[in-house]
Amino acid sequence: MLYDAIIVGLGAVGSATAYQLSTTSKKVLGIDQFQPPHTLGSSHGDTRITRQAIGEGKHYVPLVLRSHQIWRELESKANTELFQACGGLIFGTNLNNAPVHGSPSFLEVTVAAAKEFGIEHQVLDCQEMQKRYPQFHYQGTEIGYFEPGAGFLKPEKCIETQLKLAKENGVELQLNQKVVSIEPNSNNDGVVVKTNTDTWETESVIIAAGAWVSEFLPESYKKFFKAYRQIMLWFEQELPYETVSPEHCPIYIRLGETAEELFYGFPGIDGEHCGIKIGIEQFCDACTVDTIDRNVSADEIEQCFKQISKHLKIKNNCIKSAACLYTVTPD
Repeated sequence: MLYDAIIVGLGAVGSATAYQLSTTSKKVLGIDQFQPPHTLGSSHGDTRITRQAIGEGKHYVPLVLRSHQIWRELESKANTELFQACGGLIFGTNLNNAPVHGSPSFLEVTVAAAKEFGIEHQVLDCQEMQKRYPQFHYQGTEIGYFEPGAGFLKPEKCIETQLKLAKENGVELQLNQKVVSIEPNSNNDGVVVKTNTDTWETESVIIAAGAWVSEFLPESYKKFFKAYRQIMLWFEQELPYETVSPEHCPIYIRLGETAEELFYGFPGIDGEHCGIKIGIEQFCDACTVDTIDRNVSADEIEQCFKQISKHLKIKNNCIKSAACLYTVTPD
């Protein structure tokens, strides 16, 4: 059967693509080697930050503003909560912190983007942050950016919802099927997609395979994609749960003097005994889907606690941990 489009990979990007195409007249097939949502890629861990003014570059802002509209549309269609706008705080000791995601002046660009696009925000001095956000330790010289419209998404539920709606709209889903080849058809006017069990033909293929993308690329293109292992940790909070709940605690990005000192985090979302989630980033040691260590070691947990507890009021009790993958291009 000929499809207008086949989507390979149904994580955050693939499920969104499936849903959006389902609102058209296209005949669409989505394929995933696992049963999404799952814990093997880049779209797990309970929460993901979303913000409107983007320090990585102002050109992203229209995309984010539209995405926030889409999340609300999806919530209405599915009668479920996907996005909680608890506000977002980005702060550090000056406006010229270490580069973040390729942006040499992350906080400064964030503020400039908010002004240019009319995004509600406040620039806070340390004294004001100490009053509002007692969850943190301060050095006394921090500058902060607060955005009321920022918050967090529930990635697993986002994927579930978009795939459910896509299927209801007529998209076919083939799960637990691994794509083994993507080749031009014999007439060179379409594409043949083979899995471990079936073969399909389509006019176009959308590869949304995340860290698996290199499996479908020629050697000359593989070099442009690198996967990096990242870790997420849930530490017991030092303050009463009410103080770290979404009603009183924003998502946050704490900038450091070096890129390695950056960490980000979330309010507690699952009650008093479930901890608060914190993430750190590293772009030094690349890995693959086959070589990634999916366990977080005791040494890693201890090192993270030492780094993060300087700035965040947490106890030395890691309730749970997880590893995920960032797939990164040189730009």
